[in-house]
Amino acid sequence: MRLSQTLEARQHQTQRIDPRQILASEILAWTTEELEAAIERELAENPALEAQENESFSALSNTQATAEPLSLTIAIGGKNDTATAAENTAPALQVMGGGLDDEDPLDRVASNTTLREHLRSQVGQVKAGVPLELLRYLIENVDDRGYLIGDLDEMMERFRLTRTGLEDAVKALQSMDPAGVGARDLRECLLLQIDYLEQTGEGHALARRILTRCWDELVARREDRIATRLKVSPSEVSRAVRFLQQALSPYPGALFRPSDHRAAASAPVVKPDILFLRTEAGIVVELARDFEQLVSVAPLWKRLADGSETHSDEAMRRYIRDHVDRAQSFMAGVSRRGRTLRAIAREIARVQQGYLETRNRAFLKPLTRQALAEKLKLDESVISRAVADKWAQLPSGEIIPLDAFFGNSQAVREALLNLISSESPSNPYSDDEIAAILTEQGFPLARRTVAKYRGIERILPARLRKRKAA
Repeated sequence: MRLSQTLEARQHQTQRIDPRQILASEILAWTTEELEAAIERELAENPALEAQENESFSALSNTQATAEPLSLTIAIGGKNDTATAAENTAPALQVMGGGLDDEDPLDRVASNTTLREHLRSQVGQVKAGVPLELLRYLIENVDDRGYLIGDLDEMMERFRLTRTGLEDAVKALQSMDPAGVGARDLRECLLLQIDYLEQTGEGHALARRILTRCWDELVARREDRIATRLKVSPSEVSRAVRFLQQALSPYPGALFRPSDHRAAASAPVVKPDILFLRTEAGIVVELARDFEQLVSVAPLWKRLADGSETHSDEAMRRYIRDHVDRAQSFMAGVSRRGRTLRAIAREIARVQQGYLETRNRAFLKPLTRQALAEKLKLDESVISRAVADKWAQLPSGEIIPLDAFFGNSQAVREALLNLISSESPSNPYSDDEIAAILTEQGFPLARRTVAKYRGIERILPARLRKRKAA
């Protein structure tokens, strides 16, 4: 047997992905916080990249989903006038000397549960006939002050209820401890507390009449008008007003409200990537921060790399070219990210204009990533990377996930609420466990996305939700 060797040439093609394309794809998927951190890192490591004068990358926007001031809604003259708690309690109407800042610190120490946990523990005590799932949902829509927030029309549609059916559930919530919880405005909150005091034999008939018949005069502190209208003496009115101030609280959930450091630790800050703004010309789109305009390749380094200012040292020339190439690749990725987000947002604004104008989910049109990709002539994977973990600020000021426009965000949030409402109080789910369970249910989420949804829904982390079984 003879062995022989032959030499032959073959031609074949292999596909290599351009490193700049890989970098651009990574930048497209970055959140605002990740991009800010990357820019700071590049500025520190690459002298060929420079920030524009007077720019800072540590803060993006004053708008934060979890930093909104506590608000109190007072029904005056048939309108809902919203102001900060401080504005509403002084000087016109001061109830119980204020609220959160005047609570007994010993009472706060004694309360080792949150308001929602306290309400959940009473679910089994409500009257029969109220769906427990609905009641738990209402509890998740009670804010730290004890007020019921959320769109009642949306709740009616979600649970297929009549207005009467929903009001029955709200009344069940309002029957819980503390008195006044579940109110939708200050007037209702105070009346609920009057109801409770009357049941315990500590009511005040004139105080109730003032709340029901002379609310506008009470808010304006026109005790003389109250006396004339109710045909009582000014001294009687003064005693009734003093009763309202001393016996009632505008913040029924104050004793259960987490301290500031707990609240800050529990809800991740959400910064919008896209701003939808209402103008006379309609809805316009802006990037919350145009990073492409904030950093650039240093002109001197660019001239050196172009050879307009030569340098005899070859190693130095290579060093300059490498850093300029790195800066240009980074800037190209940032520019692509901005263009893609603008294009996506503009198409969303065109398709979902009714929803953006009204905030009514009935106007939210079906939209898929595939349909958007076809319209923009982009790959669907590009759309998916671009909208993942991105947030949009609506004309109303509300910040929602960008993927809410694709029809599945609300379902994810509802699944999260249902999961947490059914967890064991002594062994609540961690964010990792929630992500795994929701993934099994058909909602693939990362842990950080769970944390942000939890922050939007104002749900504490597991360590703060944990309480001992009764």
